[in-house]
Amino acid sequence: MLDQLKDDKWPISFKGLIIWVTAIWLVIMFFVPASFVYQNMMKEIQWGEKMIGISDFSDVMKTTNERYKYFFIDTRIDSALKNFYKPLPKAKTPVGDTLNKIGGILAPFFMNGAKVFNYLLYIMTYRLSLIIYWIPFLIVVGLPSVFAGTMKWMSKRYTFGYSSPFFNRRSLTMIGWGIFSMILSLFIPFPIPPMISAVVIIVAMPIAFILLISNLPKRI
Repeated sequence: MLDQLKDDKWPISFKGLIIWVTAIWLVIMFFVPASFVYQNMMKEIQWGEKMIGISDFSDVMKTTNERYKYFFIDTRIDSALKNFYKPLPKAKTPVGDTLNKIGGILAPFFMNGAKVFNYLLYIMTYRLSLIIYWIPFLIVVGLPSVFAGTMKWMSKRYTFGYSSPFFNRRSLTMIGWGIFSMILSLFIPFPIPPMISAVVIIVAMPIAFILLISNLPKRI
């Protein structure tokens, strides 16, 4: 029985499990009061302002607003969501009045869901702008990391230095997880400290670059 349990595989990978949990939480968020989602959104934005500074953060917010306008306002997605906020028009017939009463029961739910969706779209745009803000720092730190990893690998080719397949594979996995976490962070419906994305992009990724390149096989 124990051997059979060892041979059985999980029906879903760990990444798949994370995606499913995030998707479930996104659905649950539509039942959460929009005011709570708005407070979380403002909390995350305030964290970013404290970390980056007012001068640079104003550029981040400007970029966020421009992207939000391009993706959602110009495409009328924003206005379509805000139409849910409007009260129902007065009915002129008894049938219409009955439908309005039925709709009045469901209207608060749809209005709340539309507001929540509106806030989630904005915070996703903000997080994307923040990730792009860190990219130049990744280039500044990443290029020397690639150079250092290359030099270390070349020195191993002519010495008895050991190129570890373990570190090579794990560093590649680390890069994959870094990219996956940045994409997934766009959809997480909870406030995320900006320090997390900064550490992943500026610290973890360059370290992974060094380990990946310096532990390549000596003969390629």
